[in-house]
Amino acid sequence: MVGSPSGPPATPAGTASSAVTDPRDAQRKADLGTLQAAIEAYAKANGSYQAKGGGSRGTGMGWINLPYPGAISVAKALHDGGYLAASSVDDPDPAKRPGYMIYLCNEAKQYSISATLEHPTAADVAHAQTTCNGTGPNGTYAVYGKNYSVGN
Repeated sequence: MVGSPSGPPATPAGTASSAVTDPRDAQRKADLGTLQAAIEAYAKANGSYQAKGGGSRGTGMGWINLPYPGAISVAKALHDGGYLAASSVDDPDPAKRPGYMIYLCNEAKQYSISATLEHPTAADVAHAQTTCNGTGPNGTYAVYGKNYSVGN
């Protein structure tokens, strides 16, 4: 089976320990859905997925809930703009924080928001590797073990 480089092997869909039955994994998926809706609304209003002033060096990329020197977190940028209800959205397990990442590709016309599930399916892992910055020298799957992602 395919697994995360830093986590347990993927669990086939439909088994007793699949992500559907794991409340933390369900919360992670719900959080990513909330973040996806916020970034889509931001892009519709601003013409780009880059949440200006948020993320690493203000690029709109990096750990979603982590403020960087000279910049606020992407979550706070989306919140301050009225696109996200909470100013902080992060992994339900405090030991895994910061947990969610966002990367932009193709001149900020494409994005991927990712998390690490405890019980990903093989399809989750395969999809994460095909998304914006899923693999490569700083890939969210390849380097950070992010095995679940949403994006466009």
